[in-house]
Amino acid sequence: MWSVDSINADSNYIIIKQICNELIPTGRFNFYLIMDSNRKYVRDDLNKMVRLIGLPQPRSKKLQVAAWNTNALRQILDRLPIDIVWNNVVERGHHFKWWQDTLEAYVRPIVFNYHHYVIHRSLNHVAYYNPCQHILADQLSGSLQADCNYFHTQHCRDMLFEEAADWLHPKKIDDLESRTICHLGGYCNPIASQEKYDKFTFVYNHRMAGYKNWRTTWELFDQLHDEDFEFEVILTGGDKGGLTKASRPYTKIRAFTTHADYLQELARCHANVINSQHETYCIAIAESMMCDQVVVAPNAVTFPELLGQAYPYLFDTVEAQLEMLRQILTNDVRQYNHDTDRLLVSNHAKYIGGLWTGLYDKMKGHKKVLEAIRDDSKRTQIAAFMEKHTKFRLEAFVKLIRKLNLETQAFPISKIKMLLDEQGFQHNFATDMFEKRTKK
Repeated sequence: MWSVDSINADSNYIIIKQICNELIPTGRFNFYLIMDSNRKYVRDDLNKMVRLIGLPQPRSKKLQVAAWNTNALRQILDRLPIDIVWNNVVERGHHFKWWQDTLEAYVRPIVFNYHHYVIHRSLNHVAYYNPCQHILADQLSGSLQADCNYFHTQHCRDMLFEEAADWLHPKKIDDLESRTICHLGGYCNPIASQEKYDKFTFVYNHRMAGYKNWRTTWELFDQLHDEDFEFEVILTGGDKGGLTKASRPYTKIRAFTTHADYLQELARCHANVINSQHETYCIAIAESMMCDQVVVAPNAVTFPELLGQAYPYLFDTVEAQLEMLRQILTNDVRQYNHDTDRLLVSNHAKYIGGLWTGLYDKMKGHKKVLEAIRDDSKRTQIAAFMEKHTKFRLEAFVKLIRKLNLETQAFPISKIKMLLDEQGFQHNFATDMFEKRTKK
């Protein structure tokens, strides 16, 4: 699910890209990534082994959910050897799990719901919350029927469970809890230092959405400017042209093609100010922390988790925020050394990779697919094929399976992939061949 016109600037893409880049070199994971073919995308430092699948999607998140193309996605799962669905559209988790006709649960896709947004009462009721009650209901249903729900902050988890209390029976809430894991997300690599601007410079790397309370932020900047404080504000693009709403004599608008270009600009700034009332994580703040920026944020939502409960620039009122900004500018406080190890993508990717491996081993890793084939002749022919061929394309093996009248209901692609796994074959993305693993 993408939220801005340039996919390269989308925080969801940045998260996915960095986790893929960390996990692919381990040799344990291959990735297919569904991309919106209606949006702009430039192949950047995403690992070249990630296979991209173009699929046109509506512009808005609401329409992406409402106009969900179940048939197209089903065809993808019916054709490609996918073990786990890393699902960012959590309200569709039950579709990934149950749209196949196969009755055996263990051959269905493992659905890993990655919660990066929640329809929650802290959103503007007129613009976001009230019109999205159907999406909220689907988020709860999709979460109940996924195999694992991952939340990257405790606040994100608490938002969903606060809504669940109004919708679900207590036994279902317990069921949801049993499928839930919460672990602080780490989405940053170390950011190369840059020469800082001479003039004190704030960065505003957030969208101009209503729940960000961006107007409050700019009222504070205007107040400081009227008090003759010297500063500039850099606005980073990616907001569909809406950044012009915040144009001031002290602002500069920057636009970037790639995330790497944006990080270079970010590293030159000194401070970040935000007034958001609804966040599930806030990667923009995490990136500012990696640049040792002074972050002035509410003592609410996810910010105490990211910045630490003892961080000195968490405010409880706008008046307190304004006074903090005055003191920072008066005393020329240009950096803060944050605890950033817990925000590193390398640590987070290792954790996520362990979760996926555990899920697969628990649900599929100990099945005996070949032995379970009752027809001796069919079982013998399959074994003979794998004995004769140390490498082959999936299509060739599927052709043999179908020739033996093992059709999609009894033997979907996911079950074929399980059979190949247990017989020691690994999918080599470089050659698009399944190859027999050599014994060490």
